[in-house]
Amino acid sequence: MRFLAGAVLCLLACTVRRAPPATGSSEEDALRSAVARYYRDMSARDWAAYRAHFWPHATLTTVWRPPGEAARRVVVTTIDEFLAQTARGPDSKPVFEERLLGQDVRLSGSLAQVWARYETRFGDSSAVATWRGIDAFTWMKHNGSWRIVSVAYADEPGQSRGAP
Repeated sequence: MRFLAGAVLCLLACTVRRAPPATGSSEEDALRSAVARYYRDMSARDWAAYRAHFWPHATLTTVWRPPGEAARRVVVTTIDEFLAQTARGPDSKPVFEERLLGQDVRLSGSLAQVWARYETRFGDSSAVATWRGIDAFTWMKHNGSWRIVSVAYADEPGQSRGAP
């Protein structure tokens, strides 16, 4: 009898259909689309479109060793400073792509945090380096537009950038 009751419960549990996962709000959907456009515009090196994703004076922050310095340090750059240096970065090689792998969104009114995982390809016909990283965005909506206030980024743990 005990076996029969267990079998019936198992049968019921196995045939219950789960509801599909809840979709995000239309606001979350709009933000997710903005994040996807950010990566598309960056990979296309459409710097005018890329610039439009940021509020004035927005910052990009990471840990790295600037040329001519002996040690790595935290470097905070405004969006305009970043764009002025693309010739030494993304535009310095024919192959450059940052592809969005996934994003976690936390949204409250006009403020949002997005942690996005991405994969980068960078190099030329002789060598292309590939690595994964995380962008931690702060987005703010004003006058109907979501834009970036700041982004801090780092390679995923265990990732290493080989020189292309």
